[in-house]
Amino acid sequence: MRSRLFVLALAAYLALWAAVAAGIIYWVVGIGYSVWAAIASAFLLFIFVNGSLAYRSRARQLRLEGKEPPPYLQYLFFPKGPPKFKKEDLQSTHILLGVVATAVTGGFLVLCGVGLALDAKWSRISQPFLAAALCILVTGIGALFLYLSWRLFSSGRKRPANVD
Repeated sequence: MRSRLFVLALAAYLALWAAVAAGIIYWVVGIGYSVWAAIASAFLLFIFVNGSLAYRSRARQLRLEGKEPPPYLQYLFFPKGPPKFKKEDLQSTHILLGVVATAVTGGFLVLCGVGLALDAKWSRISQPFLAAALCILVTGIGALFLYLSWRLFSSGRKRPANVD
């Protein structure tokens, strides 16, 4: 009897979520956004509400046991706690990963800024100075990321040999 009741409750819960998702998708498409934006917003709402309900239940359980519940956002993103790695990587690996990440991000932003500037139909833009400023801003942020990447790379090479 208990497992049958559980199955019915789960089915009702999923049916309710399907109805809510359909309503959100219908509403978001109705105000003029694409279907994919509507599906993504319904999915994010589903994740957020289910995470919030799970946090409330877990926090109540931990308080009854006399323990302190974890912070809300930490539980929302890491329900089993923050990840723990068995072996720490070398600091040179962290520096290399930081250099690669900032270089890729900077290159992407520079390409986006230059691409927007070159592809723009400047005669059709109602505020061309604002559009040009945004292109320059995106390109400048990308250039700052590339500069940061170069500084990380150059400072990472000059480390003493006896320091890990």
